[in-house]
Amino acid sequence: MNMKIVPGAVTFQNIDEMTKKSALNPPGTLAYITEEEALLVRVNKGWQYIALGTLVPIATPAPPTTVAPSMRFDLQSKNLLNSPPPLLNTPTLRVAALNEPSTGDLQGIRGADFACYRQGRRAGLLGTFKAFLSSRVQNLDTIVRPADRDLPVVNTRGDVLFNSWKGIFNGQGGFFSQAPRIYSFSGKNVMTDSTWPMKMVWHGSLPNGERSMDTYCDAWHSGDHLKGGFASNLDGHKLLEQKRQSCDSKLIILCVEALSQDRKRKKREIGDGGSHGESESREFKTADEYAAHLENLLL
Repeated sequence: MNMKIVPGAVTFQNIDEMTKKSALNPPGTLAYITEEEALLVRVNKGWQYIALGTLVPIATPAPPTTVAPSMRFDLQSKNLLNSPPPLLNTPTLRVAALNEPSTGDLQGIRGADFACYRQGRRAGLLGTFKAFLSSRVQNLDTIVRPADRDLPVVNTRGDVLFNSWKGIFNGQGGFFSQAPRIYSFSGKNVMTDSTWPMKMVWHGSLPNGERSMDTYCDAWHSGDHLKGGFASNLDGHKLLEQKRQSCDSKLIILCVEALSQDRKRKKREIGDGGSHGESESREFKTADEYAAHLENLLL
């Protein structure tokens, strides 16, 4: 039996440093990138990102003072992307990107929602994901269930992106307080990975979340160069900028949970017959099946 022992994880400051030293690390080596807080494994042809689960914060000892002043977590001033979720027991809405960029032809909003569902499921994220896109039948701000619109929006590693879903649509263009950290379902950072040469996100929406009827690539059915859709340049730290892009541009597609996992659990506890628990184990075969599921779930 030919068995080779590979040492544990090695740490690199950034991807460039890791790439330069690839020859020194055999397949099976784990690498931690401190700049991205990402974990990768060495494979035969390069490195592969490993999708990480929810952040488990390190407990900090209580200060040695007898009376500690009461402190309020100011979400507006501490919307820091490398911080853990502000309240560990607070439900959140997760955001992830599809694993590849796409033109404006997504087979409509149902096709885009179904792509979010399938890739989320393959990544082990069983949330109710919908595409971050406006359409003929929905404004962008309404894709999350009304009861969940005050919840924090986080990436797949638990980093807070926005203090609330509603806050994205306050007219300021969905401003990130720091460089956005958004990961694909495969665990790649869309801002640093070459899979996405254009760091722009399709959305087709006005600043208040209302759909823009003439700038959403024929309701996401068109990849025509002569047609356009609204997108936002993440390098400008905005999620909801109104930049018109030709529909043949290959841009980032984001997916967001329309219903928090905590809300879903509470509905089951109240007693809805367990249908939502069963739907998580059920696999939807078509975009129409998933659309019907979403319509029922978000009532």
